[in-house]
Amino acid sequence: MDWKKAVEKEGRNIDIPGEWLPLYYYETLTILFRVENALRVFVYAVLKNEFHEKWLDLNITSDDSEESTIKSIAKKRMAQASTYGYLGYAINCPMLHLTSGELIRLITSESYWKYFRKYFLGSKEIIKNKLDEIGAIRNSLAHFRPIKEDDVDVIKQNAKHVLAEVEKCLFEMMTCNKIIPTNMDENWYKELRTLGTENCTLSFNQSNDENWIRITLAYDCPLLKQQMSNTEALIRYRILNIKTSAIVEQYPVLCNLLTYISEEVPYTRMDEKRNVKFSKRISMVFNHEVLSKEYAQIKKALEELLLLISKEQEMITQDNLASGRIVDAVVILNKLRGSGKDAFWSMDIGSLSTPVKENDSPEYWGSLGYVPSHFISDTDMYPWMPVKIGSYDLPF
Repeated sequence: MDWKKAVEKEGRNIDIPGEWLPLYYYETLTILFRVENALRVFVYAVLKNEFHEKWLDLNITSDDSEESTIKSIAKKRMAQASTYGYLGYAINCPMLHLTSGELIRLITSESYWKYFRKYFLGSKEIIKNKLDEIGAIRNSLAHFRPIKEDDVDVIKQNAKHVLAEVEKCLFEMMTCNKIIPTNMDENWYKELRTLGTENCTLSFNQSNDENWIRITLAYDCPLLKQQMSNTEALIRYRILNIKTSAIVEQYPVLCNLLTYISEEVPYTRMDEKRNVKFSKRISMVFNHEVLSKEYAQIKKALEELLLLISKEQEMITQDNLASGRIVDAVVILNKLRGSGKDAFWSMDIGSLSTPVKENDSPEYWGSLGYVPSHFISDTDMYPWMPVKIGSYDLPF
């Protein structure tokens, strides 16, 4: 066998061997990958907000026509995948182990359609038919049967008809760009806005449709030690950091009530006097209705979280070999690169990030990065996945 490779050239041009499948096969695969994974995020968000910690126990009809639960189906498939654990990535999020057919049956079932219907501009029968058409093409490709070039247009058109409101929902939920006015009169805001410590401050944003609230915990990372090398070409910082995924592990109330938690590590600059400030932003996104109803529990959990962060900061400051449940010490390296007028400092802040691990709760989404308005067609990063699936061209 003589397997030929594609050759990547400058300007993102690629030479594809003539023996490869026609180009529309790759376009179809890309669209199906995005549609199916967008549906997974959407279904998770809706079910999580309606059923909280019980969403994994919801009944579902599997592709084998067996009545089971989301948790049971996922557990079985994760066990099967572990047989060949050396292949691909180990991902334990249950949603990534449901098929497109099972997602469609969840959405259009008699039990759950009432929770999904507001996101679809059509009757249940029509929505199911259009999603099933996408599924039929998906199955042909998955089982290596030939597809028509026109099939690509069917997927695009059906996705546009069926998923337009779903995409809006995902974008609003994952951005929450609207600042909440300080004169908001809702009880949850009046209670939560008073929280904060010397190193932790809270800010509040909402989506444009006001269905989602983002509470951002901004953490000013305390500097424990700064050391410069003898050649003055390397600066080593030892600072405190929050392990974001540990928050949902340590505080079940927050885990049960929030939709997801993510983090962002802002770019860090060094000024002319070589001073530097490290920080981290942790976003907790709640459905507005859930937050309004359960704010007392959420406030109590946040108070406990802020207190624990303060205690662990003090503990590690006094004992540099200690490690907390939420707070830990990390090392940042700042290297001088180049020489003369071309010299510049390069800061590696990767150790501040908390990567998504295979055993993390589904509520932890890692770093979302830039979220495009056309999320379904353009995003390069999905929750629960340890790697990017593309390279998004920023519009600025």
